[in-house]
Order: sequence, then C-alpha cells, then structure tokens
Amino acid sequence: MSILFASPWLLALLPAALLPWMLPRTSALSYPWLALIPGDRLSTVSDWTLRTCASLAIALLALAASGPYRPAQQVERVGEGAQIVLLLDRSRSMDEPFGGRPFDNPLETRGFESKGQVARRLLSRFVGSRRNDMYGMVVFSTRPIVALPLTDQPALIGAAIEAGNVGRGLAETEVGAGLLAALDYFEGRPYTGSRLIMLISDGGARLDLGTQTRVRNLLKRHQVALYWLFIRSRNSPGIGDAARDADESTAPARALHEYFSSLETPYRVYDAENPDALARAIDDVSRLQSLPIVYHEAIPRRSFAGYFLAGGLALIALLVVAQLMELRRWSPRTA
Repeated sequence: MSILFASPWLLALLPAALLPWMLPRTSALSYPWLALIPGDRLSTVSDWTLRTCASLAIALLALAASGPYRPAQQVERVGEGAQIVLLLDRSRSMDEPFGGRPFDNPLETRGFESKGQVARRLLSRFVGSRRNDMYGMVVFSTRPIVALPLTDQPALIGAAIEAGNVGRGLAETEVGAGLLAALDYFEGRPYTGSRLIMLISDGGARLDLGTQTRVRNLLKRHQVALYWLFIRSRNSPGIGDAARDADESTAPARALHEYFSSLETPYRVYDAENPDALARAIDDVSRLQSLPIVYHEAIPRRSFAGYFLAGGLALIALLVVAQLMELRRWSPRTA
C-alpha cells in the first residue's frame, strides 16, 4: 500500500522531534544537602518517557500537517453469480396508479401505489433474493441516466433503487436509448458469467430501425439476455391480451414485445401485475449459471491525517497531565 503526502514539504518539520532531547531538565528543587536525597529511578524513567512522548507528538503533528493519504486505486475482485443491469422506466406514466383496477373518479387514486413505487418494491425484493450477483442500474425517460455502475455492494444497490423515488418523471419513454446505455456496461468487459438486462417499464415506446439493429447486434455480441417486467397501465390490456395484428400506434407494448421476441438472444416477458409474476422472474433468473466474475472495484482516496492528528493530541494531553502533576516545591512537614 503506497502512502502519498498532500504537502510533502511540511515533512521538513520532522527534525523538530529532537528538540525535547536537547532541552534541559525542569528546574531543580532547592535542597540543603543533595547527599541526603536517594537516587530516584522512577523519576529518571518518567523523564525519558515524557521526552519520548513529546518527540512522538511533534512527529505525529508534522505528519498530520503534511496530509498523508492512500491514493484512489482499482482492486481486482472475483465474485460469483450473474451481471445484471436494472433498466428502470422513469417516465411520467410510471407515476400513475398501478394497473388492473379501474377508477371512475380521479380522487380514488389517492393512497394507491404508483407503478414506479411498485417497480422499486419489486426490484428491492429481486435484489434481496440474489446477493451473489453484480448489479448496475440505469433510469430513463427522454434520456438514460447511469445511476449505478456494476457493483456487488448491497448498500449502493439499495440506495440507487430508492433514489428513483425523488421527483416526477418526464413525458417521453425512450426505451431504445435506455437499452443502449445498459448494453454499454458490457463494452470491453470480458465475458466471465451470465449477463442480464432487466427492463422494468410500462412500454409505450417505439424503436426505429437503426436502434433495433444496434440493440439486436449488441445483445448478441455481449451475450446478454433480456427480461421485461411489464407493469400494466390502468385499464390497459396485458401484452398477451392485445390483438396480434396491433401496430405501434394502437398497442406499442405489444409491438415492442414482438420485436424482443424476434431477437436471437434469450428473452422473457412477465406481466408484473402481482407478486407471482416477480416470483416467476426470480425463479428464472436463479437458474442462470453462476460463474466466477472478475471485476475491478474502485477504492476511493483515503486520508490518514486524522489518525496522526488524534495520536498527537492524545500525547499532548498526556504531557499536560504530567505537567500538572509535577512537584514544584517541597511541602513542609508538620510536627
């Protein structure tokens, strides 16, 4: 482990740690005849101890002022499981009530979970069921936003999922841009285990021919499976209930499903209207082969100045206590 210094020129203060050994002892007490005073080994040891503490205090404070730190680094880790990118729709339609129940009065929607809230709840349960996987996360509406790089840290994954609870979504649903951003996670990364993109969306998006071709080629090149948790909009049919001759204008989710079904890579769709759909998705993902995953984890820069400062202040406090306990004059004896 390499240690660097933010202000290395302050290390020139280290020779000052020799000062306590150059100073004379504290002022001697007056006594009429020194021959009557026996040798005091404890005082000698105490003097050496206090001088050592003073030297260490000066050295520690000089090191703290120089700003010692461990630089940021990349550490290679080996895990086991699958690499899963969560692709969460954050469009305005995801703020609407969950599907499956008609509402005659808009006021009746109060107190019901939105589709986005359901999605985050399902994602939390999904991640909690597979703790050996690596997860990344992308949220999208008009543009994709990388919310979390591939990591196996549960706290980071949970925080990224919960962060989607802030604010309201935008009007557009650019599924194609979101898929391309999710596929970018695997660019230049060697294939060492199962790969999966889990799309959580209510559909309603159109992919142009160029985007379709790019998504198809990248899924095949990176060997990525695609699972779609389709969260049905209120009063809308499920993917399997829509007419097979429907086009993108009348049933965009059905058209998107037809495109996904034509892919040469594995694809599954789940009508996530109830927890049973999530259970089926979890069972399918659990059957993914768990192979060793080699990845690099970013270790942030770490400062050690606080430790040196704490040690120096503790020694100074000890010296102050010793100073207060010092005998400055002989106490007269009473008869």
